[in-house]
Amino acid sequence: MTTPAELTLSAYAGDGDLRAIEAVRAAVRTVKPDAWLPGPDTDPAPERLRYCRIARVGETPVGYTWMDWWTEWNGTRLLLLLGYVHPRWRRRGIGGDLLTWQIRAARQDPPVLDGDGPYVFGGNADTDQPDARDLLTRAGFRLVFTVVELECDLAVTAPAPVPLPDGLVERKLGDAEHRLVHAAIEEAFATGAHAHVPRTYEEYRRDVAERQSDTGLWCVAWDGDQVAGVVINEVGDSGTGVTPWVAVRAPYRRRGLATALVRTGLARCAAAGLESVRISTVLENANQTVGFYERVGYREVSRKPRYRRPFTDDADRPGEPG
Repeated sequence: MTTPAELTLSAYAGDGDLRAIEAVRAAVRTVKPDAWLPGPDTDPAPERLRYCRIARVGETPVGYTWMDWWTEWNGTRLLLLLGYVHPRWRRRGIGGDLLTWQIRAARQDPPVLDGDGPYVFGGNADTDQPDARDLLTRAGFRLVFTVVELECDLAVTAPAPVPLPDGLVERKLGDAEHRLVHAAIEEAFATGAHAHVPRTYEEYRRDVAERQSDTGLWCVAWDGDQVAGVVINEVGDSGTGVTPWVAVRAPYRRRGLATALVRTGLARCAAAGLESVRISTVLENANQTVGFYERVGYREVSRKPRYRRPFTDDADRPGEPG
């Protein structure tokens, strides 16, 4: 189908447009309740607002655009193009128009990012979003990796703590030792991690203060005054746990440390009354982490393919439908 002739794209202009965005969000969530729908209310920074457009047919809001960005561990400067279309208005070319506008706008006026790597466009399309996948692939995006979400049902798994490998110990985490934990995480993810975004120590401490302050759910293995490995667990919504970080430094791998830390962490989450714990990893990970997590009691619940295309690639209009 062709794009409606009366479609307009207007710059975000304040609260009235936020109501239009909320209308689109509510409609999207009727078909995808867990959809990630960022926008001006989640990050009102002026530099982000300039990439937000509201799509309307007449006076009816039918979609909107948003863009996120970051610099990855290898210097790649990723521009994540996000667009959302009201389900009733899909497959009419609107998604293609939104994506075309985003690519042109980002090329004409890209955000200034640290790093010495190339600018790259990114796009998301979960496995239950075939239309979004087709739109991206027609626009020249290619699959680069797949995020896999797994869940451990603690009532079923009933995990028990596992002893650490010989020579390693746990001890109460002191305030000064947080710098060593942060450094160990960054070292473990410094090379080869798909799309890893380095965190400063200040960003690490902010995360700890906001979501991970219950360090009793953490597991940190020490070799003298060196961190060997760490698992950070936090309490999520509705009685669930989340494990944002599992990091084992290279000299301590293939000794059973990851198994001991993860299983002990699960046991602590169960003792704290959590019903389940979720974790995300990458299917293409060289350490075959999906299989590892399945062996310690997790089961796969979803896959989220991630797509990219070169910033300088001059593609035609993404095409229909969208």
